[in-house]
Amino acid sequence: MSVIGFLLFAFLTTASKAKAAPDTLLPSCKTTCGDIDIPYPFGIGEGCYAKEYGDFSINCEDNSTAFLSDSVYEIVNISVTGELRIKGSTGFDCYDTRGNNNYSFPQVDVAKLPFTFSHTRNKFVVVGCDTDAYIWDQYGTRYSGGCMSYCESLESFRDIPNGSSCSGLGCCEVSIPRGINNYTTDMSSYYGYNYSMDFNHCGFIFLAEQGQYTFSVSDLSSDRLETQTLPIVLDWSIGGQTCEEAKKNRTVPYACRSDNSHCIKSNNGAGYLCQCSTGYQGNPYLPRGCHDIDECAQSPDACPSNATCANTVGGYECTCPEGYRLNLHFTGECEGTISAVPVINGVGGGLLVLLSASAFTCWGCQRRNLADQMRKVAEFRQKMFEHNGGPLLQQYISSQPGNTFRIFTEEDLAKATSGFADDQIIGRGGHGVVYLGRMEDDTLVAIKKSKMMDERESKEFAREMAILSQINHVNVVKILGCCVEVEVPMLVYEFVPGGTLFSVIHRRNERTTISLGVRLRIATEVAEALAYLHSYASPPILHKDVKTSNILLEENHRAKISDFGASDFAPVDEAEIASVVQGTWGYLDPEYLQTYQFSEKSDVYSFGVVLVELLTGRKPLDLQGPVDKRGLALTFGSLLSEEKLENILDPQVTAEGDAERLREIAELAGRCLSVKGADRPTMKEVSIALQLLGPSRAYYSVPRDTPEEAESLLDHEQSTADLSSKNHTILEIEAGR
Repeated sequence: MSVIGFLLFAFLTTASKAKAAPDTLLPSCKTTCGDIDIPYPFGIGEGCYAKEYGDFSINCEDNSTAFLSDSVYEIVNISVTGELRIKGSTGFDCYDTRGNNNYSFPQVDVAKLPFTFSHTRNKFVVVGCDTDAYIWDQYGTRYSGGCMSYCESLESFRDIPNGSSCSGLGCCEVSIPRGINNYTTDMSSYYGYNYSMDFNHCGFIFLAEQGQYTFSVSDLSSDRLETQTLPIVLDWSIGGQTCEEAKKNRTVPYACRSDNSHCIKSNNGAGYLCQCSTGYQGNPYLPRGCHDIDECAQSPDACPSNATCANTVGGYECTCPEGYRLNLHFTGECEGTISAVPVINGVGGGLLVLLSASAFTCWGCQRRNLADQMRKVAEFRQKMFEHNGGPLLQQYISSQPGNTFRIFTEEDLAKATSGFADDQIIGRGGHGVVYLGRMEDDTLVAIKKSKMMDERESKEFAREMAILSQINHVNVVKILGCCVEVEVPMLVYEFVPGGTLFSVIHRRNERTTISLGVRLRIATEVAEALAYLHSYASPPILHKDVKTSNILLEENHRAKISDFGASDFAPVDEAEIASVVQGTWGYLDPEYLQTYQFSEKSDVYSFGVVLVELLTGRKPLDLQGPVDKRGLALTFGSLLSEEKLENILDPQVTAEGDAERLREIAELAGRCLSVKGADRPTMKEVSIALQLLGPSRAYYSVPRDTPEEAESLLDHEQSTADLSSKNHTILEIEAGR
């Protein structure tokens, strides 16, 4: 057995749960409720739980069903490692052919208990073919998130097997942030399932442990999900102190009572947990609760096959047979000892010794040179690591248990891209190159390798990475980590396989084939993502480069915006004056060009250009056309004011949409393109308006607390935006593709 096997075995046995029923403080305390073990600090009845650390009381009803304290939340199991599972319920929203609906939306509140919902173990899942669902925290973190699940027919699932992951087609899922101790849900339908009534008329939502639900197409037409109960994972911890603070506190006793235990950080960020030391297992919250593990008895592979295993206190020893020794550095096996080599006599032997000495000397010189080079590389990497805020980023990650954001080494990313090979390049721009990478677990990622970065951006990099790592929205590309031990940090994103919206709209030698409904859905998803960044991210994030080439599409055409907030740390190209004005020509806010002050309304203007691209199928700039018609925004505004939209709208859009709805959408785009930022709507208003402008509006459920805001936007008599180009400045910046 290898040394790696030794270490793995020690880790697994340390983390394993004690099989024996744990000791309790009072002999009269029950240790089970039905089939569920109740380990201390939890307990049934007064004096049987650790009241000094919070409400860890368990209500055992009819000696068979366990509930959290006096709540209605039924317990599935409890672990001394800091996790507890409760039964969750499923929400539903069902429609009939007349548009009537009945619904029930779940909500759970454990704010008065020492628990939070695990942000690493749970997912918010939405099932349905016309379903828009949300989950939010009523107080505390003030979180709001959700996703949209859509499908037009059962034909869409022809190549999707049952048991597939939720990808947005019939089922979608999102993560939740850390620290939530309550949640409320809501669900609505764009079209009241009017287009899927023959195979799906209900939507379902639930928070559940990741991996407990696998999507099946039959769930769309079945009522099975209405009555399902899937486990929800709660993180629990002791008190609200760190390990160091708890050890010094004389008011509240230190919870790690076993001599063979130690304190660790909790998963939910508040308080601490106790863990049995290596070589022990059991309950660290009780005196003598951690017991020695007999590794030899538990595993026949603890030692190599020809070695003898002897258990010791807190560990074990492997003894090799006589004449053998354990090679811990390489094989982890018992190997025979090397016999002495006879001395070589005579001149030949002396010459051999001399040659060997010379070779050894040269070899030593090469080794020293190599060691010097390696030392210099290590010193440079450490210097860059510190310069780019690596220590601060490490500190942030360590303070966020369960945070999946990683600091990668240059070696990690070089290995993932075959040494940054040219055939791994999936995108180029004025600022750098994007590579496709495959990590060791076969996860595909996009690695952005930029050209250069100025001093201000270096200082802000760690802070901005900490902020961006918290962004959690189904329509925003997830940033997975970064590499800071290089001169210009590299960013690692989730890989989105469907290409860019730009390539779909403007693909060469091929007419755009996406339907009007899909175009509006893409526009709505992008608007929702930008509204999230502007209104719900903390602090608010401005995108600063909204364009179709920064909007990625999954294979089902779900939109994800990328490079969000990138202008805050994006490299400055040597040939550009982007240190003053950053963005892409054709999408730039004219007010920003005059004032050099970027605002959320600048993002709104850029989104307006994207919306016009979707409606017309044209590029934002046509450098081959007449001078007065090179800018799409200007041309669109002129035709809108002249009521000649048919001269610019994509024929497919005109054929699929009714004139009144298209006029309203066009007017919304026109408002986004107003020269004055004050005349433009917010992204939140745009998002709501696009939802309301979808087909079969009568069936659409308007989000709560915003009907007046949305209606005022739709009913607004909008004057045509003045898109004069007289104030535009010709800039040497990146043009639209």
